Amino acid sequence: MSDPAVKAVKQHFINSLKRVLRPIVRQAIAHGVSYPAFTRILKSLYVDVADDSFQLSFKRQTDSRVALLTGITRKEIAGLRKRRADAADAVDIEDSVATFAIGRWMAGPPFATPDGVPRRLRYESDDPRQATFSELVRSLSVDIPVRAVLDELIRLGSVVLDAGGEVELVREAHIPASGIEGKLAILGADPAELYSTIAHNIEEPDAAWLQRKVSYDNIGSEALDALRDEARRSGEEFVRRANALLSSYDRDRRADAPGGRRSRAAIGVYYFEEVSPVETTGARKKTDGPPGRIKKRPGGKKKSRS
Repeated sequence: MSDPAVKAVKQHFINSLKRVLRPIVRQAIAHGVSYPAFTRILKSLYVDVADDSFQLSFKRQTDSRVALLTGITRKEIAGLRKRRADAADAVDIEDSVATFAIGRWMAGPPFATPDGVPRRLRYESDDPRQATFSELVRSLSVDIPVRAVLDELIRLGSVVLDAGGEVELVREAHIPASGIEGKLAILGADPAELYSTIAHNIEEPDAAWLQRKVSYDNIGSEALDALRDEARRSGEEFVRRANALLSSYDRDRRADAPGGRRSRAAIGVYYFEEVSPVETTGARKKTDGPPGRIKKRPGGKKKSRS
């Protein structure tokens, strides 16, 4: 008979999983991914994850062990492994030249102020002391002509080139303006990173990663337009500071950055809104605590409220 405490934790996880999967299933239906197709994808992922994350150190991963871990039959596992082909390369948003260029531009001097506000740059200059767009592109160490990078950034709507030969960054993040493929690549990357952070904080409570959010649940819908604008401005300022922080440790940017195994780090911020299931008008009359709070998410040692 299973431990009631373990059973309760499992049920909590299942309830959370349903909430996580709801927007995923909504997008799956919207893009014509049927339930049978979704289950085939999920079955393949179960095998992949069991192989990658649940191997025994002292023996080879067998079909029998994967079957034990996943509940998938050995015959199906063998078939999945035989049919497994290398996945097509995903659209790599973070490794695109456009993203590298924008990130370098906002990483501080000489192309931005110390707090990450991008400067207008001359395309090129005879003055070696003046930061230029050409110098920025060359600092990326990519085998692409400067003008080709500029043309692509103009096409994306990220920069403008004025009549005086100065280049201005007008969009501080590269989110594809058109083309669903790039946006769906973000859909695959960003939620996975957030979920991985949450999972890490559950599994490693004594070494928790940054995970914060601010939430209030009695905001009138008439305030949402202004709130979105203010949130965007605050988020852009946060991203500028985060970009300057990460770039100061990036070994492609600084030869004196700390050494060690090559690692990837990301800092994110997001805004979300939804209609409350309990419709109210005006102020809250009764509450068991502050209506809004800043939470230290699971894995931390204390909570702070405001």
